[in-house]
Amino acid sequence: MEGYDTSGHAVDEALQEGWMRVTESPSYTESDISNVMDQARRFIATTSDRSEDVVEKADTEIIGTALETLIGESVEKVVIATNDIPLGEAAESLIPQYGFDENQVTWLTGGDLVAELDEDYVPEFE
Repeated sequence: MEGYDTSGHAVDEALQEGWMRVTESPSYTESDISNVMDQARRFIATTSDRSEDVVEKADTEIIGTALETLIGESVEKVVIATNDIPLGEAAESLIPQYGFDENQVTWLTGGDLVAELDEDYVPEFE
């Protein structure tokens, strides 16, 4: 990706400001995390009419990471940005089952996220 400059983009600004971040894989040793990931695999497989063994591990990890973030950190809300409809629906359906309000989990498509970022983004010297 040499030569690809991301500075000045809304996503880069979000990362720098700290309200968006890149994380490690979720902890499989925490029972709620492993349970929600298993439930997510079943949910995604059922809603997409696929076998559980072909559901991508990354999909279940996104939901596990979202729950882990709500459980272990001082955040009030998580936003999951994906164009994967079964994944987004799984997140909004499953995470509230672990004691969180529905408004603490938001699913945005990529287009929705870009619109949100662009709406709030004001370059410093424009």
